[in-house]
Amino acid sequence: GLRIAYATFGDMTTPPLFLGHGLPSNRLVMFDMAHSLADDRFVIVYDCRGHGQSDKPKSYTLADHGQDLLALIDLFGYDKADLCGISMGSYVVGQAAVFDDSRVDHLILALAKGYDDGTGSSVAGVLKAKGLTMAEVSQEEMIALITDAVWAPTTSQKRRDEFMAQQVEVMSHPYAVVLTPEQTAAVNKALVGFDLRPGLKGVFCPTLVISARYDGLNPVKFGQEIADLVSNSKLVIMENSGHMAFFEEGDKFLAVIKDFLAS
Repeated sequence: GLRIAYATFGDMTTPPLFLGHGLPSNRLVMFDMAHSLADDRFVIVYDCRGHGQSDKPKSYTLADHGQDLLALIDLFGYDKADLCGISMGSYVVGQAAVFDDSRVDHLILALAKGYDDGTGSSVAGVLKAKGLTMAEVSQEEMIALITDAVWAPTTSQKRRDEFMAQQVEVMSHPYAVVLTPEQTAAVNKALVGFDLRPGLKGVFCPTLVISARYDGLNPVKFGQEIADLVSNSKLVIMENSGHMAFFEEGDKFLAVIKDFLAS
């Protein structure tokens, strides 16, 4: 079997919430959000296959990610759970819902897209336009190269520097794992050509789609497309942030999620 690393927050007697991280990241970046949501949820954050401390096969797909999440829900003994994913995490939880939406109480797709145009991750698309691949740059270099695509123009340099300092701190954590170029390439290849759109038409669980006005990676039109496909959905647009909306407008981002989970 495949080993998946995870951490839990909150009271096990409260409803379960699984959080999915972005690319090429790990569960550590979700800890602050997990703490904030653990007041009335049992929060499970995990490293997707190929990331962090989880096993790293040479090749895998988004479908594998989706099956891993359903297997985790089984592992904890739940019939169904709330699922929330940010960026790549939204593709993963979306895939799990497409496979079996009866396992999902609330579905949250944040900073999402429903399909890939052949480049893989949205980050890979930005780097490709600059003549680079994800395997050629470090995580710190990657964030610097895509800065115009991820931040709102009104987000100060001070706030951006604070975020970068947080990333350095995360990567210095004992559980942090720096991916090799080959592992980074596999992470991106897993997303190449995925298309959830046909399946999203068959998702009927309550769904929240969060997009950000200045997101240059997964723009609002992608979130709108998902909301149009999922019948029982609501689209919320963060007006003062980009792809880092969870940081740029952190309080509002969390409030939107909490309000939805309480509905």
